[in-house]
Amino acid sequence: MTLKKLQRNDDTYQCPNCGGPLEFSDGGSVAIVNGRLDMENYKPRYNCKKCGVFYREVMSTGYYDVFPMEAAQQEQPEESGDTAGAEKTEPVAEENTLAAKSGPVALEKDADGKRHCPKCGREFRVVDGGAVRVVNGKVDMENTKPKYECDSCGVFYREVLTSGFYLPYPQEEEDKPKQSTKAEAAGVSPKKMVATGELSPMQLKRDENGQCKCPRCGEMMKYVEGGAVTLVDGKPNMDDVWDRFACDSCSSVYRRIVNTDYFQWFEK
Repeated sequence: MTLKKLQRNDDTYQCPNCGGPLEFSDGGSVAIVNGRLDMENYKPRYNCKKCGVFYREVMSTGYYDVFPMEAAQQEQPEESGDTAGAEKTEPVAEENTLAAKSGPVALEKDADGKRHCPKCGREFRVVDGGAVRVVNGKVDMENTKPKYECDSCGVFYREVLTSGFYLPYPQEEEDKPKQSTKAEAAGVSPKKMVATGELSPMQLKRDENGQCKCPRCGEMMKYVEGGAVTLVDGKPNMDDVWDRFACDSCSSVYRRIVNTDYFQWFEK
């Protein structure tokens, strides 16, 4: 749904959809709408009871986004010539019924300072908060907060303001754990990995098959000859100019140090 510019007629604004007068109402407190924290609820809004929607300004741009009005505030349209030809508003589907059903819960820390999923009891995997982003045309300020991920239940929990209570959300694709390695998929116990901080520059040599054992995980890795400079996002990329070894098992790359027989560890 695209943003709208409200037209003023005398002392009132007109609904961009039906042309009727909009009713002004002051903003309220922060609310939970369709299971999501609505940080925008404190802003003033312009209600159109005929269309069953309200308009609220996006940041301070002068453009307004449209939202479905609460059922108690809607006005049933009359079957008349004025409304018969009016454009119908698009229904807005509920986005997070999970939070609406569960409600906020307290996630207490255990003796080790860790939190556990209230549904299955497993320890959470913590994902740090990211940058402010736009989701479905709306500014998502909540993305800056840490997420408590439960990979078993496929949900994450995030704090409601600073209340100490948390709401569940469906797990997002970018936060799901990476696919297991080939060894793990085959049911083989993973080998102990060498810490990357302990991987100093080293000499690596190919065997008769053009492979070499990975100093980090012990699996065999392939040798890749250096190529031409490439462009990544419009900028020259020098990473693949020099010869390197690449390990598919632990996603390590060992690039040749210029004019030497030594290789340095990098992550893919």
